[in-house]
Amino acid sequence: MADGGASTFIFLATALLVSGAVSAVLISQYGDITSAMEQERRENEADSKTSFDYAGDLSNVAYDNDPVNPTESITFYLQNSGEYVLDETSIFVQVDGVAIADSDVSTTVLPSGGAWDSTSLLEVVLSGNFGYADDTDIKLTTLVQSVSVSGYQGEATESTVVRLNEL
Repeated sequence: MADGGASTFIFLATALLVSGAVSAVLISQYGDITSAMEQERRENEADSKTSFDYAGDLSNVAYDNDPVNPTESITFYLQNSGEYVLDETSIFVQVDGVAIADSDVSTTVLPSGGAWDSTSLLEVVLSGNFGYADDTDIKLTTLVQSVSVSGYQGEATESTVVRLNEL
């Protein structure tokens, strides 16, 4: 009988050690999960505070296809409608599903440069050989990112159909 009590004590001690080790692993995993959830929450918050709208008359988008100048241009405007300042250098544009190279996209914050906040417009000029006729409807898809806030950047994407108006 004395021998049974010692083995029971050994089993009890072993069970307590194993359960303590398992608890440590579970607590560590819980910490990792909560960190990942917090990071995702901050990314979602940054995305929710990042937004923009197309500005101006979308049925009258400036299109310069002067035959003397071989490079055509499409000019449209964007308004920051979110809480975060947007990064005008991170803009990505597609015209009818075709990506426009960064070198063919120029931006200017209006009226006087500076940060693209909610009081400013962004003029976007696309250059290329598009070959569109006057009064052609095209689909613009634009992606912008916010400046980094607490290490997180928000993203927003909008698509719309615009009508080109030859200058």
